[in-house]
Amino acid sequence: MKWWEVKLKEATYVDGYCVHVRYSNALEADVDLSDLLSHPFYAPLKDKSVFAKVKVGEEVSVLVWPNDIDLAPEFLYERAQQANQGSISNGLD
Repeated sequence: MKWWEVKLKEATYVDGYCVHVRYSNALEADVDLSDLLSHPFYAPLKDKSVFAKVKVGEEVSVLVWPNDIDLAPEFLYERAQQANQGSISNGLD
């Protein structure tokens, strides 16, 4: 199984710049994305009321925010694995 075979099923704002994500392979984690905000593309998300509007995209299984801001699915999946510290066996290469 590859990362692209696993679907992001749910994304919920936690607080600060943290999002709880749940994947189709049972991987769940709270992912801190605060380090992304220094990049100009993500600057609008410094406003926590905007950041809190995070959701799973309707057409593609990725995190999305208003103003066409999204996050690469492989990056988010890797972050979720790191946050979870490998406590769930997911069978990915």
